[in-house]
Amino acid sequence: MAAPIDAIITLPDDSGNTGKKVRTQTEVVGANTVHTHYFVMQRAKKVITTYRLALVQATVLASAQNGTTAGMLFGHMGSAVSGKAMRIRRIGVSSQHSTALATPTAPRLLIRRFTSSGALNTSLISPNTNDSTQTAPAALFSLVNTGCTVVHVGIGFAHAALAGAITAVGAYEPCDKDMIDPAAEEDAWPVFRPGEGFVIYQDVAGTTSDTRKFNIEISCDEIDIA
Repeated sequence: MAAPIDAIITLPDDSGNTGKKVRTQTEVVGANTVHTHYFVMQRAKKVITTYRLALVQATVLASAQNGTTAGMLFGHMGSAVSGKAMRIRRIGVSSQHSTALATPTAPRLLIRRFTSSGALNTSLISPNTNDSTQTAPAALFSLVNTGCTVVHVGIGFAHAALAGAITAVGAYEPCDKDMIDPAAEEDAWPVFRPGEGFVIYQDVAGTTSDTRKFNIEISCDEIDIA
């Protein structure tokens, strides 16, 4: 059997497109030349920009945070933004011991959605766009909440436990965790429209002697919802 050959079928013209075409591959099957259609996967949404953040290394806190006035990171699409929404593609957390330490508590990180009519306005973090020619992000990010009155929506939607140790000479997992899986379908990526945001915070207390460290990396994009 001969190898397939690309062929083009010309469709009737219309007022907006002079010469729509369907691309196929042809191959001879018996006495017939058969046109086989194939498809190119397209994104479900129009992506405006993509970007990443790698936060400074953090230390386990003795007290739990509330996720409204205190958190590890606030991400917010301001109410004044129009026609854009932010999506989280990935949030990864790695944790580690910095000293020999038995860990009697089991702190974790939690992500929750919130709404707010304000906008973050202090100690803003500038993400790194994946391409320097891309549009600057419309979403705002900060390690502190100033400017937003956070109202949580529902329960947390992802969490990460931190590395622990039963004795002072060892550690047990988890040490690396994807809170949001980058391999998931687009429909599984959380979407935040204008007036919405997310907070990552430590909702379970540690101890004053806890020296464990953790690192948070985030990958987001913004899509056209106009």
